[in-house]
Amino acid sequence: MLAILSILFKLSGVAFLCIAALGVIKLPDPFQRMHAATKAGTLGAGLVIIGSVIAHGALDATLMGMMTVIFLLLTVPVAGHLLGRAAYVSGARLTLTGDDALAGVLTRADKSLDKRSGWVSLAPKEQADTARDTSDRQPPTLRKRLKQQNELPMLPAIEAVRFAVIGGEVVHVAERACTIAQRTGASLSAYTIIDTHAIHAAADQAGLRRLIRERASDAISDLKSVTSQADAASTLHYDEGDPEHILRCETEPGRTLLVLPSHGWFHHQVEARLERTTWEPDGLLRLPGCHRGPVLFVADKPLPDTARTVVVRDCGEDHLAALVEWALLNKLWNATQLLHVADKELKESRLAEVADRFGCSYTRHPAPDSGCTIPSGIDGLRAVVLGRTPRPLRTRWYGSSWLNRIAPDMAGDVLIMER
Repeated sequence: MLAILSILFKLSGVAFLCIAALGVIKLPDPFQRMHAATKAGTLGAGLVIIGSVIAHGALDATLMGMMTVIFLLLTVPVAGHLLGRAAYVSGARLTLTGDDALAGVLTRADKSLDKRSGWVSLAPKEQADTARDTSDRQPPTLRKRLKQQNELPMLPAIEAVRFAVIGGEVVHVAERACTIAQRTGASLSAYTIIDTHAIHAAADQAGLRRLIRERASDAISDLKSVTSQADAASTLHYDEGDPEHILRCETEPGRTLLVLPSHGWFHHQVEARLERTTWEPDGLLRLPGCHRGPVLFVADKPLPDTARTVVVRDCGEDHLAALVEWALLNKLWNATQLLHVADKELKESRLAEVADRFGCSYTRHPAPDSGCTIPSGIDGLRAVVLGRTPRPLRTRWYGSSWLNRIAPDMAGDVLIMER
């Protein structure tokens, strides 16, 4: 009889927990989701605990179970109240109709957090509202061109700038990301990641994790010095896992720019190869494939103001002209010359029209080969725009930097967007 009663309590608790999970997923605003998580969740957890106490029957199990239930009843309502207060103060949307009883009692933000940070809601109606808001924020010339027919497809204006915080490669990347965010009015996010694949491949995993965390901490200190001098507010994200998964972006291409160094990885340059192996962490060139949009690899050294030539390596990608126009529209570089490097059999593209619209001189040059190579010795090289990532996807290949596959002694930025 006690076994049946225990099972009934446990099944009832699991049912309430499932209802709580469904409410957290389906309910439209954080206040309703909070009720589902606190009320149904607490009831479900309490019933499961009571069922477990009945099944064990021992005195110590009974005392532990009752203390756990009392702890839930004392803490979950307080946590729910604090979460609801924080959601209200941050400007979370109220979907239920009626008067706002807290109006004038608590200070409330004018816009919700997702609108301030540029996130798009999953609700169809809210997606439409967000799309209208971002359309209003786009430059007039961009909105005008979007309405025209038979025109080159346009990428939207930048709304978010994300950049990697990698040990030894912080200052020039953070400065460039801050400059772009301030110039475009986009939100700014910094990502400090520890690649767990590098840790799992090491012989002393605990020791390597400690060393990498120390290097990551030093990188964050360098970041704070840059952002304080630039007077830029950025959101810092710290995580341990797969960088390709963490940095994956599914927004509309163009809305989010990912800024990366030209070298380095998220093991923060801690040497930890396994014995008798040549493997080392290296995934920088795989990130353009998982980030849906433009990826800017920043030059290691500052370039002179006279470097104002942007080279477009055209391998037949149909989105290159839109990418170049997007970069010039968002003023990634102060360019005065556009050099179009393409194979002879490729037809004329719209790059000449893009160059003319932004007041840049346009020159077409035959490509040295079928890869991503550009002619060497270009005067005033500022950046190279590519429609695909140079292969192989290794930053160093037989001791040579991946930038040398573009041009010998390549020193400018590289902007890449995969199809």
